[in-house]
Order: sequence, then structure tokens, then C-alpha cells
Amino acid sequence: MTNNPKSQICSILITLFIALTTTHSNFAEDYTRWGLPEGAKARLGKGGIRGNIAYSPNGNHFAVPCSTGVWVYDAHTDKPLRLLTGHTDSVLSVAFSPDGETLATGGLDSVVRLWDTGTGELKVTVTGGGYFVNSLVFSADGATLASAGGGWEGEMVYLWDAVSGALKATLTGGRDRVGSVIKGIAFSPDST
Repeated sequence: MTNNPKSQICSILITLFIALTTTHSNFAEDYTRWGLPEGAKARLGKGGIRGNIAYSPNGNHFAVPCSTGVWVYDAHTDKPLRLLTGHTDSVLSVAFSPDGETLATGGLDSVVRLWDTGTGELKVTVTGGGYFVNSLVFSADGATLASAGGGWEGEMVYLWDAVSGALKATLTGGRDRVGSVIKGIAFSPDST
């Protein structure tokens, strides 16, 4: 064996590379369970959870908005199914349509995206208003999506066609409160 420092470093690096690429390690798969409080089942999201977590109507999936996008999980196994990306900033709000076929996402980039929950494909991108989206909700009949948030000019609520993304109405208020934000919105049970 040689005492050449370059040769020794090279041997160490090769050995480390082989060990890391050929050894299966469960700790890499179980990092979501490290350091959890007693009774906690898993750690969700990757990239920092930024807003609400929403369950699909059938309870099979849930969506977690993060700084990296939206993680969709299997609700029975807690395994991530997909990461929905496309927003240019943190996602703050997610909502499933009443039939569970569409997931709406919105955040700091002032854009609402509608995703096919079965495929993860982007269906519609809705832009307008220039306000960040802090809250999303579908009407009970699934025909309308409301998005709400705020910005430097006050609070806004937009009502969108849940299929085409066309703007139906704009509700304004609170313009005297600079930087104010609507934290939650809801439809009446009859969707009016």
C-alpha cells in the first residue's frame, strides 16, 4: 500500500461511493418518522407546510401545500403519490372539488391552478387580480371556485367557473386596511 495522500483520499472516496450506492438503507425511507412525538404517525410535506391540508371527499387522499409545490398523499398509507409543481412561489391553500376529481391550489404567486386528481395533470391556470391566494373553496354543487386573499390594496374574493376558470364575479372589501388578508371563506349549503 502506498503512502501517497492523493491515493489514500481516492481510495476512501471510492469506498464511500460504493458503500452509499450499493447498501440499502431503511433510514433514508423512514426520515419522515424521525423525532416524532409519541403517538404521531408521520411527518408530512417536504419543503415546509405553508397552509391548510385538505382531504379528498372520499377520504382516500390528502393534499399538503408547501414551498416546493403540493404533495398529494395516500391517506391510508401516508405515502406520497405525487408532487404538483408549477407555482412560482409558496402554495398557501388547497381544496378538493365535491366530486374529488379536481384539486385547486393557490398561493403567493397570485395564481390558481386546477389539477386532475387522477393523473396529476394541470387542467386550468387562472390568473388575475394580483392578490396572493390565501383561501380556496368549491361550492357544494362544484360549479364555482372561490379564491380569497389580500395584498397591499386590501382584501378580495374572486368567484371562478370551476371548469373553465372564467371569472364570474369579484367581491371587494376592506380596502382601507393595507396588507389585510382574508383567512377563510365558505359557501352556503345551497351554493348561492
